[in-house]
This record gives sequence, C-alpha cells and structure tokens, in this order.
Amino acid sequence: MPDSRETWRMRFTIVPVASSGLKVVEARFRGVQLHDSADVDEWARRVNVELARFGERVDLLICLDGLHVHPAASRAFGAVRAKVLSTHARHSVRYGADKWTATSVNTSRVLYGAEANIFDTRDQALAALLEQRDADDREQSS
Repeated sequence: MPDSRETWRMRFTIVPVASSGLKVVEARFRGVQLHDSADVDEWARRVNVELARFGERVDLLICLDGLHVHPAASRAFGAVRAKVLSTHARHSVRYGADKWTATSVNTSRVLYGAEANIFDTRDQALAALLEQRDADDREQSS
C-alpha cells in the first residue's frame, strides 16, 4: 500500500482583495490525514516550503475541509501549527474544520497562543480577516 502522504495535496494561492497591506494567501488541503507526529512533521515541512515562496509574512485564509487531525497527532500539530503561524503569518482565519481538527486548533490557541478563529464559511472567514487588517491600519494611523 502506498504511503498516504503521497496523496496529500496542498495549494497556496494569493487572494485578490481590495485592501492594502500584506498579501492574503489561501491555503487549501485535500486528503491530508495527520495520524501521528511524523505526519505532522511532514505537513509542517511542506507548509513551510509553500509559505516561504511568498517572501514575507502574509495573512492566511485557511480552508480546513481537506485536513484531518487525528487525536494522536493533536498535541504535535498544535505546537507545529503555532510555530508555522508565528513564522509566516500576521493574521490567520480558517473555515470548514471537522470536530477533531477544530478541537486541535482551539487547544493550540490555549496552549501556544496561536490564532484559532474558525468560521462556518469562506466568506465569513475572509470578512473577518479583512476586518482585522482594517483594524490594524486604523491602529497604525492613530
């Protein structure tokens, strides 16, 4: 049986928005199943490579529909997720999480301080991200 990681798909694309500031990058996953810490390490390696391509910190819009964090990988995922975000993102929002992945994301917020706002829809998540950007702009100009 082939390694399930061979079927993982990750796509990181710039979202065109009428807003100043950093790039908004949308992360989409398909078939990514994190069963253990080795899977988490591989996920982090690939995500770091993809996000480094943008050459600067970005605002992340993350679709979690195709990412499933199993309980045995949750703690490792939380720590690695926090590190990835602190390295590559100014803000992040997400949508489409299943209950296990949502629990992992929310737990890592408590343990590591990583943003964990999860929305029901992409539109809600993007609106929240743009509001965060606007709030940052207002704060910087005052």
